[in-house]
Amino acid sequence: MAQFDVDDFVLYIHVWSISHSKLSVTWRGPAQVVKTTSDWIFEIQNLVTGVVREAHSSHLKFYANDALDVTEELLRHIAHNADGHVVDQFLDCRYNDRMAAFEVCVRWRGLHAIEDSWEPAANLLEDIPTEFKRYMRSNKADPQVKAMAAALAVTQSLRGIVANLPFAEPLNPSQEGIQVFD
Repeated sequence: MAQFDVDDFVLYIHVWSISHSKLSVTWRGPAQVVKTTSDWIFEIQNLVTGVVREAHSSHLKFYANDALDVTEELLRHIAHNADGHVVDQFLDCRYNDRMAAFEVCVRWRGLHAIEDSWEPAANLLEDIPTEFKRYMRSNKADPQVKAMAAALAVTQSLRGIVANLPFAEPLNPSQEGIQVFD
């Protein structure tokens, strides 16, 4: 098992659930080792957010020693590519008939309004479930959001606002309140 020293730069594994039985893993970083807790446990610090967390050595990969020059350009690159974009605001939702799926218009933090983009609702639910469910909860009176929650089978976290809707049946885009976009 690899050993790391304080101030080394490492890549770390980010794990999330794709389905009930499958996990997805990506390498993120670099992060900096800030503390050794044991021979196998290290505290690492995200260079962009400053967040410190524990990581097992099996989930770390050596990136560079403490001589790495952490420039503003490197930090911008890490923020853009490693940790992705951060949602500033959910603006709207729609049903995309061609994709047979709901999409949500997202404003990204640090980007201009012209760079707002339509993202698949299922991806947002998977990637940022807490924030996305909060958006659906706060907009539950909107028929489009209500239909999207039903299609995504998000009922319990919405406290039953879409209860008794048939989740197993195909979504009917001509249903009242659903806007269809090609």
